[in-house]
Amino acid sequence: MFSLVSDVFEPQTWLESRVYDLLELHDIKQPEEIHLTELCAAYGIELWNITGRSRAHPHPYLPNRYVIAVDERLPLPSRREKIAHELGHLLLHEGIQPIGSTSMIHWQEAQANHFAEHLLMPFPMFVPLLENCNRYEAPFLLARIFRVPLALAQKRFDRLLGRLYAKGHPINW
Repeated sequence: MFSLVSDVFEPQTWLESRVYDLLELHDIKQPEEIHLTELCAAYGIELWNITGRSRAHPHPYLPNRYVIAVDERLPLPSRREKIAHELGHLLLHEGIQPIGSTSMIHWQEAQANHFAEHLLMPFPMFVPLLENCNRYEAPFLLARIFRVPLALAQKRFDRLLGRLYAKGHPINW
């Protein structure tokens, strides 16, 4: 089935293309190779465990460096999602942005969310994973393999189904 719909797995937005370029740059080809700690280190970003709201901010001691502080009480899948989201802010929005309009903040949050989705669950990595499961098992399988919250896996899987439908491919698995 998936060999017939390879076009669905190609990047379809500027952001998706940029994230896939980042994965290629770091030679990340499998879900187990998505190491956020290493990605952050490659860009000089420190990860700190805190108790409180996860966020990114300038490093308090090192100029032109940043910190992603993540609530240590979160389960690992949620921590990964938060780190990827904050990494998206830092890489896409050139660090900390000044206070902007509400619409600009919403746009940046949506863009950071999409960055995290593409980084943590790239569609091309879905191909071998989904060949031997049904559409009801798929989100659970994806959540486990990509180490993300089930809600994120479900959203990403729904986006895949939407792409299949938009391309005119039957969704009958």
